[in-house]
Amino acid sequence: MSTRHPSYWDKDVEPAPPSGELAKEVDVLIIGAGFMGRWLAYFLRGRDVQVVERDGFGYGASSRNAGFLTCGQISEMLSDVASAGFDRVIDTFLERRQGIAIARREFPELEVDPCGSFDYDPITEQGRELMGRLNAAADERVYSLKQATLGGRSRETYFNAADGGVHPVQLMRELQRATPDARFAFGVNALTVARGEAELDIAGRRVCIRYNRAFICTNAFAPELFGSSEVVPGRGQVIVTSPVATDTTRALGYLNQGYDYFRFVDGRLLIGGGRNRFPAETGTSELRPTAHVKQWLEQQAEVVLGHRDWTTEYHWAGVMGFPCGGHLGGSPRRKVDPQTEVVAGFGGMGVALTPLYAQRIAAEM
Repeated sequence: MSTRHPSYWDKDVEPAPPSGELAKEVDVLIIGAGFMGRWLAYFLRGRDVQVVERDGFGYGASSRNAGFLTCGQISEMLSDVASAGFDRVIDTFLERRQGIAIARREFPELEVDPCGSFDYDPITEQGRELMGRLNAAADERVYSLKQATLGGRSRETYFNAADGGVHPVQLMRELQRATPDARFAFGVNALTVARGEAELDIAGRRVCIRYNRAFICTNAFAPELFGSSEVVPGRGQVIVTSPVATDTTRALGYLNQGYDYFRFVDGRLLIGGGRNRFPAETGTSELRPTAHVKQWLEQQAEVVLGHRDWTTEYHWAGVMGFPCGGHLGGSPRRKVDPQTEVVAGFGGMGVALTPLYAQRIAAEM
């Protein structure tokens, strides 16, 4: 794995020691202990489940995202309408709402900041139309126009009342704690997974496991195990400032068609994005953050806060998986063979979508 650059969320995580012996046969083998792998293990409680993870906890997008529990914002979805159409955008919006509802239902004590979100891009007729369609599909007034303050200036924005913030690593820990009968093995690298047999590397030692069903839940890293995977990696970067004073509305916020996004955590500003500004630095599975994106995020942080009286305390990268390279490029599910399935590539929407997909898969079994 790449050198660790701790995120704000996993800075206190103590990686589990490498696993020892594994059972030679299992009913269900799950590759990857991110959100998809952990939710799937959770919904398969009571079955013989083995989860293997090459990191000591989980080092992909799940532990390194911005912690947005969101069903989507208008400007980003307008861009998706142009490429995928209204129906696909609305269907995905509804799926995200279902996934969020599942997470809240299964973990009612989970800390969620019910702050809502503000989209600071200009209000347009197309945006108003999409708002109306989304509210009608939800049979609820999720979106409205509302005043918010950004960097000292009040403006009318698109407001999503359903959005909130979550600590992603806290949710990952809760999922594992709530799945005591599943076996989690860390420091285990899957080399091949196909037709009922997986070859694994544990500290340089090759072992084989036979399985009835296997699910490759490695998101952006799926092509490493399944070469014809349509998942394309997209590196995103995030910074967190020192504690700040500002009159900016303390909620989730979106700028620049959703490519830049922010929230407030423990009195600090967390801001991520820049992928559209530096495309050459995004299409990689390398988790090392870069100076160019850091500089851009610091410039955007100054816009959001309205001043430069702060320092950058954290800077990290996480790698998302995009199906066919887009938010809505295809289904995250792909059969490899009758016993093996890839479930990867949620287009940056995994926090909301993975509970729904895991529940569906469990219901089919």
